[in-house]
Amino acid sequence: MGLTIKEIAEMAQVAKSTVSKVLNGQKGISEEKRNRILKIIQEVNYQPNSAARALSKKQNGTIGFILPHEAGYSLSGLYWTEIVTAVASEVARHGNNLMIITPAEEGEPFHNLEAAIRSHVIDGLIIGAEQIDTKNMYLIMSENIPFVFIGQNQTLQHFCVDVDNQEGSEKIISQLIDHGYKKIACISGPQEYQYTRERLDGFRNIMMNAGLEAGRVFHTSYHEEDAMKTATTLIETFPDTDAIYITAGGTFALAIFDALRFGGISLKDIGFGIFDDNKIFDFLDFPIITAEQPIKQMGTLATKILFDQLAGNPPKEFIHRLPVNIVLR
Repeated sequence: MGLTIKEIAEMAQVAKSTVSKVLNGQKGISEEKRNRILKIIQEVNYQPNSAARALSKKQNGTIGFILPHEAGYSLSGLYWTEIVTAVASEVARHGNNLMIITPAEEGEPFHNLEAAIRSHVIDGLIIGAEQIDTKNMYLIMSENIPFVFIGQNQTLQHFCVDVDNQEGSEKIISQLIDHGYKKIACISGPQEYQYTRERLDGFRNIMMNAGLEAGRVFHTSYHEEDAMKTATTLIETFPDTDAIYITAGGTFALAIFDALRFGGISLKDIGFGIFDDNKIFDFLDFPIITAEQPIKQMGTLATKILFDQLAGNPPKEFIHRLPVNIVLR
């Protein structure tokens, strides 16, 4: 069953009001106390009483899918679109309906999630782990709703489906080095994301093991304007860069290509590695080493794990990592 604020407060040796402030993202709490409370929430390895839910027979036949970003952003690329498609197919196979829940662009991002949870219309949730906040995770836990993450959540260890981010990065960088590139830079997404840190670990491991400089790392948001500015800064700071590793794909990678072209850089003169794959890369006039993620398999597996929880048979392992396939486009 879900932890109460009182139980968390007792474990952290703080007042209930302090826990409440942390869960609601309020200020006025020391970093030491905030980190202690969040660590406790993570270390309890929360697992809902799925068997009790299954026996209660109060299921409504609706599964929720929480996208990490607003719909226009999340569904603009293939990654989340293909995962949603795979989840919808598996949910329908179980005779259930799928409710897509997206954060709002303005105001309280997940106010619609809170309404859906409190109305008790959702049996279980599949959650894009990138941006879901502590407040809403506590709400989900307190309502005893089974859930599965797509990707790992930096606050809470729980059932999740992810790819082997570090190994995939290591394979990409090894390929770039084998092709003769030595001065490799990295453009990465927000460093607070778990998968970003793992992909950077892979980049740094291979570069250092090869005796190459591993400090050409630039973080940016995934918005087009920010990505373009970062790519421009990279080239201005390290004009001798001969290859760029981009730790995500889609419009993020395309924005970086645009920034380089507008800056007068010939894309044929730079090697590229991208932690993503897309058939459209075949139509470009320069080669790219990509990490093809088993996206549909991820969505299907996450849904199966969720239905196992609903049936009272949760898996023994929390993290399910799938390998990526390296493709030369």
